[in-house]
Amino acid sequence: MRTSQQGFTLIELMVSLVLGLIIVAAATMLFIAGQKSFALQQGSADIQDNANFALNYIAKDIRMANLNNSTATMNASLANGGIVFSTTNLADITTANVSQSAVSGTSNVTTGSDQLTIQYLPTQSQIDNGLFDCEGTQVQFIDPVAKTIPFVVERYFVRQDDNLNSNETSATALALACDAGRATSAGIMTFSPASSSLNFGLNGQIIMKRVDYFRVLLTVQNSAGNFQDMTIAQYTNNAPTARIVGVKLGVLVRSNQSVGVDSNIDLTKSFTVLDQSVTLNSTVQNAQSKNLRQVITQTIAIRNALGGR
Repeated sequence: MRTSQQGFTLIELMVSLVLGLIIVAAATMLFIAGQKSFALQQGSADIQDNANFALNYIAKDIRMANLNNSTATMNASLANGGIVFSTTNLADITTANVSQSAVSGTSNVTTGSDQLTIQYLPTQSQIDNGLFDCEGTQVQFIDPVAKTIPFVVERYFVRQDDNLNSNETSATALALACDAGRATSAGIMTFSPASSSLNFGLNGQIIMKRVDYFRVLLTVQNSAGNFQDMTIAQYTNNAPTARIVGVKLGVLVRSNQSVGVDSNIDLTKSFTVLDQSVTLNSTVQNAQSKNLRQVITQTIAIRNALGGR
């Protein structure tokens, strides 16, 4: 009796194995490409949600500057003026808390971020209807019976964020924050305890996460009626009596989450933020993981500094 045996030859097994490996490799490449695409899309959405929304919120807030001041002509010599440069504008304010250019240790680029301090006097109607400052604290009357209204003081600046992601250090995890307080025409008010959120000069509330650089330009109108953009330092040093009618804000913002080690992301390239060209510092350039970055700008006309009254 003869027995017939059937099966695969060695060559057939080798061919099927090679074909299987090719299919697995293709599937792996598709998975990796999908993961990379998802990370990039998530990073882009993170920037849009974080930066665009926050900058619109900041712009709406800054438009309040100089509200209800005695004159619309806003400059560095105006008492209780909408932008605070010195004790001339706001008594008792410290040098560290005024508007200034290039504050050291406040950016991930080769120059420091700017700082913008504003103030305004709300109306009684605004307080009655529930007005909140940039830290989310409700503005209330100094004296509820007499309904004495305080000045609201707000400082926008870049600081370190204590909540770190796995790919960050405390030196690079920077965020744009706002510190709010209250003042009278005589100066800044203090509250008890000293850690109260109403006290001015604290760490403030984070408004925009992961900001590498914050730039501020002042739009100034000279005596001839011409407009010019100036840094805070240029204004205070060269034209402190010129009328300020607007502010331009620029931020170099990055995604909160890493997008891996994508070779297409160049950490050595320069970014133009308003009038300033900046590059990331060596610490960020040498980072193992990368983030998406984008420059976002906003032009704000300070309506309470226009016209006359």
